[in-house]
Amino acid sequence: MNKLKSNHEYPVSIFLSLGIRKILRKLKTLDLDACILLPSYSKNKIINPVLRPFSPSSRLYEETKRILKIPLISPLTKISPEKQAGKSFSERFFHAYSAWEIKSKWKGRCPSKILLLDDVFTTGASVNEASRILKKNGTKSVYVLTYLRVSD
Repeated sequence: MNKLKSNHEYPVSIFLSLGIRKILRKLKTLDLDACILLPSYSKNKIINPVLRPFSPSSRLYEETKRILKIPLISPLTKISPEKQAGKSFSERFFHAYSAWEIKSKWKGRCPSKILLLDDVFTTGASVNEASRILKKNGTKSVYVLTYLRVSD
């Protein structure tokens, strides 16, 4: 995925998007309320499109918006500047536990059915923690969609 983000691998991005479209069409039956991009630490949000021409999460959202027609919401904020990359399996879960928090205006007010979008699923620590926080604040079901599932 890192190679795709930074090396102008446009044909691969098209291939991944075709697979995502097929899955999104199947998700229509779930009657989802909203989607969320798993947030990154805010100081990392400025991305130079020359250095990183492909943003997997943004592309996931564009396809989701087009096919499912559900709003993008941002109830979570990442409070830890640390990345998961390079951490062991257990370290990822330990770190994820304190990596995000709910924004005050969303406390107890999250939609019932949410689609959580992220680029890569490795251990599940990040999406597990995000789901835990969302469910603690009103969400009944969290569905996760990623471009890739990798094993460590």
